[in-house]
Amino acid sequence: MRLKRARVRGFQPFGDSGEVEFAEGINLIIGQNNAGKSALLRALLPQLPDDRHRTPEKWESFRLPRPEITLTIDVSGNEVRDWLLRSNGTHYIPTPTGGQEWAVTFMNEFFGLSSVLIPVGRTAGSNFNSESYPSHQLFPDVPGKQRFATVVKSNDGELTISSAVTPNDSLPGLAWPAWGRDMFYFAAERMTIGEAAPGRADRLLPNAGNLPNVLHTLSGERGDVFTRLVGHLGDIFATVGNLSVRTKSAGGHPLEVRVWPTEAMEQVELSFPLNSSGTGVAQVTAILAAVMTIDNAIIIIDEINSFLHPAAVKALLRIIQTRYSQHQYIISTHSPEVISFSNPKTIHLVKRAGYESSVKRLDLAKVGELRDVAQHLGVSMTDVFAADRVIWVEGPTEELCFPYLYEQLVGALPRGVAFTSVVATGDFTRRRDREIVYEVYHRLCAATAALVVSVVFSFDTEKLTDAEKQEMQRDAGGSLRFLPRRHLECYLVDPAAIAALIVSKDSASAGTVTQARVEDALREAAAERPFWVSEWSDDISDEGWLARVDAAGLIAAICETLSGQRVPFEKKRDSLFLLRHVVEHSPERLAPLTDYVKDLVAAVATGEVAAS
Repeated sequence: MRLKRARVRGFQPFGDSGEVEFAEGINLIIGQNNAGKSALLRALLPQLPDDRHRTPEKWESFRLPRPEITLTIDVSGNEVRDWLLRSNGTHYIPTPTGGQEWAVTFMNEFFGLSSVLIPVGRTAGSNFNSESYPSHQLFPDVPGKQRFATVVKSNDGELTISSAVTPNDSLPGLAWPAWGRDMFYFAAERMTIGEAAPGRADRLLPNAGNLPNVLHTLSGERGDVFTRLVGHLGDIFATVGNLSVRTKSAGGHPLEVRVWPTEAMEQVELSFPLNSSGTGVAQVTAILAAVMTIDNAIIIIDEINSFLHPAAVKALLRIIQTRYSQHQYIISTHSPEVISFSNPKTIHLVKRAGYESSVKRLDLAKVGELRDVAQHLGVSMTDVFAADRVIWVEGPTEELCFPYLYEQLVGALPRGVAFTSVVATGDFTRRRDREIVYEVYHRLCAATAALVVSVVFSFDTEKLTDAEKQEMQRDAGGSLRFLPRRHLECYLVDPAAIAALIVSKDSASAGTVTQARVEDALREAAAERPFWVSEWSDDISDEGWLARVDAAGLIAAICETLSGQRVPFEKKRDSLFLLRHVVEHSPERLAPLTDYVKDLVAAVATGEVAAS
């Protein structure tokens, strides 16, 4: 299930929010404090509170309509089939005509659909309903024409299909419990979810009230998942070494989650109750329990930066982007770290003027330009707080991709190692400023984290000569490494991955943009300016050519050409897509890059670089 759009009327500061569009991946809701971000997210809850919009002109309840929200949800036919199986009983799915044979054919085709848009709405205190008929919108409703429906009877895993003359439409009613089951809302306040009555649970409740049961079940039945969850917690919180669930000897809630500051768990007295731990530990544990145990969910996180330090926010965002991207995320924030690192698919700005809040969708391209202008050292320094070994990398693409590559092909990052991007690598290539800038970065590491013991810099080779690189390495005092190839994308010139990227962003390219066609296009473009280099030998796998070619520009050109200009190459997001594809299908091609990242981590982990 995915949320495609929402509209809020008459709720808290919203007279009418207008249509708010959402997409796959991460969606950000930004704005100042008290602008209405949290109210917009609360309107998505299964139970819409009866908190009516008031103005100086109308404030008495009897004059005000009940709050209302309309949603358009996107589900697959297979999901609807699961809804029917879950809810034993008789249900009606509108069909364009009647008859038993047609009913069976229609439902078989319906269950095979990859996307069905269902508009639903509700007022405070009511369940879903739909003003549209049919709610699945698969055929037009002709005024005066007799209405038919497929009658689906569900009983103990069996579906029986028949036909009836009826205007009934069960889809909105079926969507209601599914929305409550697959949508998770994490509020900004402290969550006291560290204790629960005994019982088995393999799925988190939307209010996370059964978190101890889920963790207890994972530790006993899915040990690898539980171990991975604990590892993620350690990546996010340097003070969390392990997690356990125990049965308390007394009290009304026998199951209790305990947080350990070390990996070793020797005496329970050396651990702490989750309910007494830091504000964000419970929220993050619950978020991870949701995204790691459910196939497809809508994860709503209100004011993520209010319960997490900026470094922890970035660590969590990196984990959900690289490991659990199958979910849809709706996150509210006013933090520049979240905006700059979350790689959002949509950004909506909530503004408030007096008694009225409004929502405006921002142009991602323009937001990117503003972000580039706004970045400065003071913002970036928060990235290294609580890290004792820092790898400064070329930019946000490497900041996201390098740790992902390491964790996928090498193993868990050593505790205390952080990847973070420098603000402007141009500062390092200007000879006059070089020594000063290196010293600034080293001192900032020491100033923002007293335990920093080593740092290393990783930059692209670009067009630097060997002599220029050697001079910069001398200036850096031994703490500078250069990517062997021109830039990261030189390792991602993979025709199969590029074809998959184009098709993922432009469904019209499916069937026409193939691996073979991409390879031909790469060879053709590489032989002509502006991408020709002297090392070109009509072989896109040639190591010498890959080291020198402007691969980022080449891939961008291929994406635009083969898609008819419909697919622009977005460096951070799309480089991660390509990297993930190559990791999954031909990881051996990444061996040189993997070795390079391993050397970076080993350098700071062993302290074999200049000390800060």
